[in-house]
Amino acid sequence: MNISYGEIISRLLLATAIGIIFGFERKRSNKPVGIRTHVLIALASCLVAIISSYGLAHLSAAYPHNTTSDPARLVIGILTGIGFIGAGISWKTPAGVQGITTAAEIFLLAALGICIGLGFYFLCAVTTVIAIIDMIADDLWANWCKKRTAKKELKTTGPEIVQTEPINSDETTPPFTDKQADEQP
Repeated sequence: MNISYGEIISRLLLATAIGIIFGFERKRSNKPVGIRTHVLIALASCLVAIISSYGLAHLSAAYPHNTTSDPARLVIGILTGIGFIGAGISWKTPAGVQGITTAAEIFLLAALGICIGLGFYFLCAVTTVIAIIDMIADDLWANWCKKRTAKKELKTTGPEIVQTEPINSDETTPPFTDKQADEQP
């Protein structure tokens, strides 16, 4: 089973493009893992999938008594390694768990890289579209909820008036205090 140079390049470039798309979304959201990390993870996953599918099969044919080809072993190795990365970027704070979405996205990115490396382009494309729609829809929903909450607070409390500059032209004169206001005729 051989793979052409053009096919190798297209798989690696597609994995890179997927990493850029996901990394840009995380970078735009000011998350800790950005474009470079996402590209490296997708590219490495794709590379290992290609090696496990085609490289080991080639070795098995050349050395039939010494090597067995089992692509699942390398795929499991990728996912185990990604699990450690995900654990490293997730942490608990008093406000809650941080980084869990980025960890889940990195796990998905590794799976997409494996998918591309194994040549399942349609599966990768559909999964990517669904994941991007999920992330965009989640952002839109969060923004809508924030705006709705802000409108409700404005209706119940009214606008807050804050004096930013002194009313009188003499800036050395302090504004009236409550006690001074009571003393005025």
